[in-house]
Amino acid sequence: MKTAAATQSSPACSELPENSAPHEQQEPLALIDNFRSSPFWMAACGALLGLSAPGYGLWMLAWLALIPTLGWVRRRESWKQIFQGGFWLGFAYHGLFCLWFFDLHPLTWLGFTDWGSRLVTLGGWLIIAVEGGLLGGLLMLGYKALKTEWARLLLFPLLWMFGFSMLNWTPMALPWALLEYTQAPLWPIRMLAALVTGSGVAALVVFHNVLWDVLRTRHLSGRKQSMAAFALTVPALIGITSQAPPPSETDWPMPMAVIQANLPIEVIRSARMTPALADEAYLSPARNAHFPPDTLLIYPEEGVVPGWVPLENPERNLMIRRLQMLAQEKQLYIAAGVSSFDASDRQHNSIALIPPNDTPVRFYHKRRLVPFGEFTPYGFGPKLTELLSALNVGYSAPYTPGDGAPLLQANGLKLGGLVCFELIDSNPLNTGYAARYQQAGAKLLLNTSNLGWFHENPLLEAQFLAIGQMRAAETGLPLVIASNTGTSAIIGGGGQVINRTIPGANASRKSRILFYNGASVQNSTK
Repeated sequence: MKTAAATQSSPACSELPENSAPHEQQEPLALIDNFRSSPFWMAACGALLGLSAPGYGLWMLAWLALIPTLGWVRRRESWKQIFQGGFWLGFAYHGLFCLWFFDLHPLTWLGFTDWGSRLVTLGGWLIIAVEGGLLGGLLMLGYKALKTEWARLLLFPLLWMFGFSMLNWTPMALPWALLEYTQAPLWPIRMLAALVTGSGVAALVVFHNVLWDVLRTRHLSGRKQSMAAFALTVPALIGITSQAPPPSETDWPMPMAVIQANLPIEVIRSARMTPALADEAYLSPARNAHFPPDTLLIYPEEGVVPGWVPLENPERNLMIRRLQMLAQEKQLYIAAGVSSFDASDRQHNSIALIPPNDTPVRFYHKRRLVPFGEFTPYGFGPKLTELLSALNVGYSAPYTPGDGAPLLQANGLKLGGLVCFELIDSNPLNTGYAARYQQAGAKLLLNTSNLGWFHENPLLEAQFLAIGQMRAAETGLPLVIASNTGTSAIIGGGGQVINRTIPGANASRKSRILFYNGASVQNSTK
């Protein structure tokens, strides 16, 4: 009787009304399943990948965030849906990686109203994010097109590597959010980059994600379990070994120093930037400091030389003459960012190298210009000028790119100049600007920058430093970053940061000197 009663009652227990508690408990799970089947799931994965960027401190996410993404693509049948999902992946990845772009606001010092400044900033960020989204969509289509596991393992990392290299090939492309930069703070990875370049590092990270996606589709037993365990330990081992002291670096070509005045962009780009202020902020700290003979003193991209420098007769500029006097007085080689023009009135963003003797001043002219900031691509200049004039903003992007890559020389050593944005130039074929300098016999890379456009954003500063570390590791050359605000750094040939300014410590606006003499490091303030 007891059994029969239980049997008879069981249908009643199993047939629950639609509004019962068990059904309600299933609804959140259904919502989660629906979200995971939508392209917006890819945006969540892209956000995780973006959080691996330098500045967030979550580098390990780069080794894992693509795994659910690749599985999502593999299960989809609609090419349209795959492209949409890839778009949101790339959009979120680039958008979060380059979130520092929002600190371009305020641009009111350029004449924009507050809302106009916010609109321009948002538009610039959207260009970066959409560009990444389009590339992400194409890459996910490529992953779906690869039908075999071996093709995915071997070809997709190469497809990713060369896909992101395309961002170097057009004037509008901004190859900033490269995956290898997420790993640049780790010295084992930088040692690997010296062998396979940064692009090879990106391919390895993508390979790790693909390997896990392939292993997830199979029953793991025996040898495959060992493979899975090894794959999981790769990022863990990197993290553990990164805690050990990096290799020491003492092979420096010459003593060097950087003077960072910490003057904001609103001052440097205004009438307040007079020769008297430049002398106080940049020259006076050098006069009061002691340097070994033949030290290379490096000034940032803008500020130290107000006005324009004529290439045929640079001494016509007052600050050039003062720098020449300082070089002779202190027996220094001085590299400074200047704006110059030639006999044809072509204007350049340049590095001037001033020797401590009667040798003429030599110049390097920036080759890769910032779109819309320094030049207007695709002939949009007149239309953009007309558009911005309606906002009472006088638009000018007057610079001409330099021809060739002349090496500068200091104390008989060849130096490679990189002005600001040029530091990001890299590709899998190892033909980027820094790599070509190394092949031409350069012994040191110089980067003059003005990061003040982004108002000391800590994400930008961490990422710019990581990019410099990767360039130094790839080439094996020491690299010096001289910036007006934010991060200036002296970086060894393996990417080790020897000395740097500390982000957020510049509120006093005092000039800061970074110094390295080959044996000891000093850091002083005016």
